[in-house]
Amino acid sequence: MANRLARATGGRPSIRVGLDGGWRLYLVLPDGLSAEAQLTVLDLLAGADRFGHDRTDTAQRVWADFDRDHEQEPQL
Repeated sequence: MANRLARATGGRPSIRVGLDGGWRLYLVLPDGLSAEAQLTVLDLLAGADRFGHDRTDTAQRVWADFDRDHEQEPQL
């Protein structure tokens, strides 16, 4: 998932493993993403157990939570 997001956006995702065995992926979105890249990001986030979007005056970030029993495990 992290690698696919990186390829789609040119960004650098980070992963945080939770105490419950699940994991959260973060990605600061680069400016000027193409419509195709935006759709790819949405498609990838749809595979998460939970996801969201944060926006500040200077940046936008997406995050995705994957529970411990999720089919895809992070590749650290």
